[in-house]
Amino acid sequence: MRRGLAVIVATGAGLAACGGAAQSETTAADVPDGLITCAMPDYDGVSGVTVTQSFILIDGRVKRYSDFNNQAFDLCAPGQDGCSLGIEDGAIAMTYTSPKGVGSRYRVDLASMDMEAWETKPGEAERRVSFAKGSKCVRGPLPEGLKVN
Repeated sequence: MRRGLAVIVATGAGLAACGGAAQSETTAADVPDGLITCAMPDYDGVSGVTVTQSFILIDGRVKRYSDFNNQAFDLCAPGQDGCSLGIEDGAIAMTYTSPKGVGSRYRVDLASMDMEAWETKPGEAERRVSFAKGSKCVRGPLPEGLKVN
């Protein structure tokens, strides 16, 4: 029943967003469980290069997903600097800074399934990363046999 109610609430939030309501009304509790896969072809203007980000939405939380070992996991260790993953204002928001100081930021709008990406290199300002126009994330069911850490 809870999952069915979450679908109704999330659908309502998505329809409200189409009518001009603020998307900040969508919270993690409103989002149904599932796999979200975002393929970004021609990443950063490089023809033939596709970067893919995958997320699992489960029990009102968002986790990274590895299809290699069919595992959902926390991106960040507790208190880790330069790392966050959550749902903010109706979108999956992910920030990660590598040990070499390269920052990545992604945002997936849960109503439109549009994705945006940004990169920051040490000593440089954040810049938006381009990829093929019209690319959308896709939502699917939770994978069979999913391991959740």
